[in-house]
Amino acid sequence: MKSALFVDFDNVYSGLRKLDPAIADRFARQPLEWVNWVIGELELPDHAPAGARRRLLVRRCYLNPQAYQRFRPSFNLAGFEIIDCPALTSEGKTSTDIHMVLDIIDLLQHEARYDEFIVFSADADFTPVLRKLRRWDRRTTVLAIGFPSAAYRASADLLIDPDEFVRNALGFRDEDESPVTGAADADAEGSSAAASGRAAQAMPEAPRSDSPASHPIDAIGPDAIDRAIAEVVATMHAEVARAAAPVPCSRLASLITTRHPGLAADWNGKGSFRKFVDSLELAPLRFDWSNSGGFVFDPARAGSCMQDGSATPDWGEDQDILPLATQIHEVSGAPLLGPAEYRALFSIVEDDVGRNPFDLKETGKRVRDRLREAGHGGSRLDVNWILRGLLMRGHAFGEGQDRAATLANKTANNVRSLCLREQMILDRAAEATIARWFGTTPDPRRMGQ
Repeated sequence: MKSALFVDFDNVYSGLRKLDPAIADRFARQPLEWVNWVIGELELPDHAPAGARRRLLVRRCYLNPQAYQRFRPSFNLAGFEIIDCPALTSEGKTSTDIHMVLDIIDLLQHEARYDEFIVFSADADFTPVLRKLRRWDRRTTVLAIGFPSAAYRASADLLIDPDEFVRNALGFRDEDESPVTGAADADAEGSSAAASGRAAQAMPEAPRSDSPASHPIDAIGPDAIDRAIAEVVATMHAEVARAAAPVPCSRLASLITTRHPGLAADWNGKGSFRKFVDSLELAPLRFDWSNSGGFVFDPARAGSCMQDGSATPDWGEDQDILPLATQIHEVSGAPLLGPAEYRALFSIVEDDVGRNPFDLKETGKRVRDRLREAGHGGSRLDVNWILRGLLMRGHAFGEGQDRAATLANKTANNVRSLCLREQMILDRAAEATIARWFGTTPDPRRMGQ
């Protein structure tokens, strides 16, 4: 498959830098590493020819030399054509977007007939050109750091998960992850359904490969594997039978990891929790991956917890705001955690950054683990969504502004801005839902009072 790569360097680098300067620096100084990942490991977009392999025939980087000249040698060595896009206004605005669009249109009509156009940018101005490429029956793949608009996401055939890019393309894996993509951290499986519209929610990791309790699955005999799988199936049925509401998949994955560490080391060779459960005979149990982290339930006894064949989270006394919160979740991509879980999450973040220096990866792990220990739902991706949103809005952790109430207010404001960007009207009911959902005090000005 003939592919062309267009990198809006300023956009990607500045987005990564808000998350972690070390991540941005590796992106800028080691482009050959992530280029090789794009070529050899990144999945192909939908409707790609069967058996196709990506051939990256064009590599172009659009860069402001006044700000980022120091990174030019790295991209030269990685085989990029570098297009200088200096600032043209006193505000620092460059001509990157128009340069990229003109080059894309030029290659669209090239005799080589490029099959795939890969765009690294979160700039929604590229939405029209993505739609034009689709009309011309070309495949589009996008990496957008931050919170790209829904129209931009929907116009791409493949949206690269930023967490996957950081973890696998840039090599910022957890210490307990194996080098094999997705084999040890099932949280890497998919992304928020509303945020990407493509993949399932994430699940907990397999145990550490160096843990005494963790053994390669090959070291376990076939009979032992069969017994372990049978016990896993029985455990799932038992957990669902004793629960009054759909069971979070994170709880099941934690139980399996604790009771069968050898099996969970690589999820019986499947690489992720979701692929593992998909391989099991679990009828009549059903899985719903549309909500945060996923749920499993028995349709015969789900009763009021079912809506259109999907499991509905049990929010207790806050159940009345779930329908509107779900709509906000679908528009903004905010994790569909319950109000109690958000309160716990913000409190845990406040406590954690008070005890430890903030690091996006390590803080995310500790917060997720403590949520799980406290019996709350929420995946690693859910936690990262909240932390990334705070960072992208300019929050600086460790500077005395990390109270849970402050984090909740900034998260609520981030969700409001994402909803408004997607032209969702935030009336009194929506504002009241956001305030209750994230545990903030309603603003009379927004409530129309």
